[in-house]
Amino acid sequence: MEPEATMPLVEWTARNAAPLAASGADAPVDDLSALSRLIGSARVVALGESCHQIREYGLLRDRMLRFLIEEHGFTVYAAELATVSGRALDAWTRGADTDLDVLLTPNAGGYPTQSAEGRDTLRWLRAHNAAATCPVQVVGLDIPAAGGSLAPVLELVATRLAVIDPRAACYARAALELSEPLAGGSGFTAAQARLGLDATLQDRLSTVLGQLLNRVTVMREVYIDSAGPALYEDVVDDVWAAWRTDQMQRAMAALFDGNPDAADLSARDRHLADSLLNLLDRSAPDTRVVLVVHNAHIQRTVNPEGTPLPRIPMGHVLARRLGQDYVSMAMTSGGGTTVQNVPDPAHPAGMRQSATDAPAPVPASVEALFADTPAAPSLVDTRAMRAHARRHRLPEPTRIRMDDGFLPVPVLDAYDAIVHVPRTTLSADLAG
Repeated sequence: MEPEATMPLVEWTARNAAPLAASGADAPVDDLSALSRLIGSARVVALGESCHQIREYGLLRDRMLRFLIEEHGFTVYAAELATVSGRALDAWTRGADTDLDVLLTPNAGGYPTQSAEGRDTLRWLRAHNAAATCPVQVVGLDIPAAGGSLAPVLELVATRLAVIDPRAACYARAALELSEPLAGGSGFTAAQARLGLDATLQDRLSTVLGQLLNRVTVMREVYIDSAGPALYEDVVDDVWAAWRTDQMQRAMAALFDGNPDAADLSARDRHLADSLLNLLDRSAPDTRVVLVVHNAHIQRTVNPEGTPLPRIPMGHVLARRLGQDYVSMAMTSGGGTTVQNVPDPAHPAGMRQSATDAPAPVPASVEALFADTPAAPSLVDTRAMRAHARRHRLPEPTRIRMDDGFLPVPVLDAYDAIVHVPRTTLSADLAG
């Protein structure tokens, strides 16, 4: 047997990967003991995915979420959903008489905001909350329509401020009117629309949003006296969401125009991070959060200058603030079917999604390290892998799968764990 001192990472992974059950919400949870050891007492556990709309990721994440709630007392389910949508879904999971599919109807013909598996998770949360002494809170952390429209937050802000502060309500209505030509099913459509929009109009929108943001922050005490702190916090969060949506659209338009700025592209990730940190600041000390977003948002490391990716991901902000209270788990695969996103200005979402074969793991990718593991899902603690690699000066993985390609990421620094699925298929929404 080869001595441990020279064990390559492929062999180390095969020996140390903890096998996981592929699915079965009611299956025994013995296989998730590795998850318990990994998270310890962390307040925030991020469950990522290399691609949205993947069935196997949704099933595994559902099991992990139930385990974290039932066995470890997690109290918040935070997702890559608009803040306004999160409030409506939270009410639904607490028994509100609304239709889940209506709540999750895509904006302007875009793609579903939750996969079929994600909707099943929400149904389980509703059933759980009906009998729970302490219901699980559902929270949306994202900007509206993933950057596609300012309308969901500006309409609500204008209505809420009509009596409290008519001047601020006027700012919100003016911004709503100015942003109307930019509304679409995603940030892609809005960014593409900006390429043909007069710069003066765009500057006017940004100016009005800045006036609105200044107004609601300086009027804090007046708003709280008039409507209470809870409504004030919602209004401030929504105005920040509108302002950052405008900044994100501008950055994406610059990207499409060939002038990317990785720092400006971080507006959305900063909002995701601030939304979660604000939630923790406003919550009881024993609040524990399961965070469900894409791998690209949860990495602990920054991205280099010149990349088309946000320079400061959400996970970096959380790691700096929370330290070991933040655990980042990337979910990836060895192959199968994945989603291909192709820009298409004619599509309501600004892109077309279709099935494509997931490329084989490339050299230096973390996926290549699972070549000798059994054909079943597994979990690896990358902190232990990193210690082994650096103790023996072994080459570390520098790539991780994203959709139908691979991203340059210092994987062992970026994530605390990797969950690997041998092969993936599409969620029912796209498979049909």
